[in-house]
Amino acid sequence: MRLPAPVSFRSQAFIIGAAALAVFALATLIIRDAVFATEGRLLGDARRRCTAACLEILKQYQDRIDYTDDLLHELPAYAQDTSLKGITSTVLMAYPEIKGGMFLTKEVRITGYSFPNATPEEAAITDTDTEVIQLLAEQASMAGEPVTYSNWLGNELIVGAAAASDEIVAWTLYRAPASRYPLIDANHWLLAALVFSSLLGVGGIISIWYRLHSGIRAIQGGLHRLETDFSFRLPAVRGDLGLVALDINSMAERRMALEEKLRQQDRLAALGKVVSGVAHEVRNPLNSIKLTLQLLERRLKKGVAVSSEVTECLEEIDRLDAIVGRLLAFGRPSMTSRRPQEIAPIVQQAMRMVQDQARKKNIRMETRFPETELFADIDGQQIVQVLINLLLNAIEASVDAGTVAISAEAAPPYVRINITDEGVRIPDDVRPHIFDAYYTTKPEGNGLGLAVSREITMNHGGRLEFESEEAGTTFSLFLPIERTSADAA
Repeated sequence: MRLPAPVSFRSQAFIIGAAALAVFALATLIIRDAVFATEGRLLGDARRRCTAACLEILKQYQDRIDYTDDLLHELPAYAQDTSLKGITSTVLMAYPEIKGGMFLTKEVRITGYSFPNATPEEAAITDTDTEVIQLLAEQASMAGEPVTYSNWLGNELIVGAAAASDEIVAWTLYRAPASRYPLIDANHWLLAALVFSSLLGVGGIISIWYRLHSGIRAIQGGLHRLETDFSFRLPAVRGDLGLVALDINSMAERRMALEEKLRQQDRLAALGKVVSGVAHEVRNPLNSIKLTLQLLERRLKKGVAVSSEVTECLEEIDRLDAIVGRLLAFGRPSMTSRRPQEIAPIVQQAMRMVQDQARKKNIRMETRFPETELFADIDGQQIVQVLINLLLNAIEASVDAGTVAISAEAAPPYVRINITDEGVRIPDDVRPHIFDAYYTTKPEGNGLGLAVSREITMNHGGRLEFESEEAGTTFSLFLPIERTSADAA
């Protein structure tokens, strides 16, 4: 399968570097704006001037009302406007570039408007001015204290203020075109450009991170699959990680070939141990049978033969048969009845087979199974043999009147069966050889129980592990829930 053209780490590093530079430039601009604070100072100064002018207009209006005993309200509208305009003009002479006036809340109209030293075009009240004035009048009347307003309309900054008293609201407005403050306008465009470039950089970083993250996750998942299924191969991954996936697949191929060679070498080595073990194991019962038969021959000649000699011969023959059976089991047996089977009945069958040995030592066997049924794809009779070996070892290792705990749990893709005894800790020098054929520390052992158990487990695609502490030893039997392609191979 042809992989897409990889994106090299050098290109990825370049994209990350460009994004970092964009972020650095953006930070520099923010710091620059924080240092100069042009717009902030402009707004702050305009608001203060508008508020001061507005309050001064309101104060002069109150002084006029107090002086005329409120006769100002009795004047006609044009006379009122002229009188109030005089107040506004006098105050605004001290506040250049600020226009102002008053707003009658009951009559909803502007009066006393003045904009000293302005051209007729500048002095005209626009619709926008009217909307801002009405908004300020409503807010000031509701707030009961001076209010301010500021907003950019196109390329022009509008700042206003208002203060209410009874039925009149004093207001002021200040307009400043952006061309008067070129630094603000330039900064806005530069900030927008850098924000856009920073977003592009962040998007590139996220894209690179996502590709790396998804590729690494795919490789990690494939490696976990390879731990249990050597036939699995990693799917194609984009970029440089795709080359890593190809190398891992190639390594898996070589690993399978190497595993097969190692298995052959292990079997040859095991065969040597088996041959020497067979010679030792078979010689003892043969010698015993020979001596018993010689004794029986002499007694027959004397006519005093007893049945015990025949019984001893039969026992030794049974012992030879058991040795041969274990040797056959140590080879790769065919699994003629492998299928999905429930674990609990198989464990209980094995427990029944070792009840006599447990009763002799007064060992109590405890089971812990989940409420849901556990199934594994196994040959039931072979797994019973494995469990019998593990249970007998646990009974022999336990102290008298001890406890052997048997538990099962789901550990996908396996079912895990734990058998725990209360015996002493397995010595460190014994642990590396615990599964070796014909290696035993028991005076009457043959060293085939655990070797046969591990061989059967591996043939099922499972594994057999153990942990030994001062409080006891636990053997864990992992059986596959489903048969994999590696098991079939």
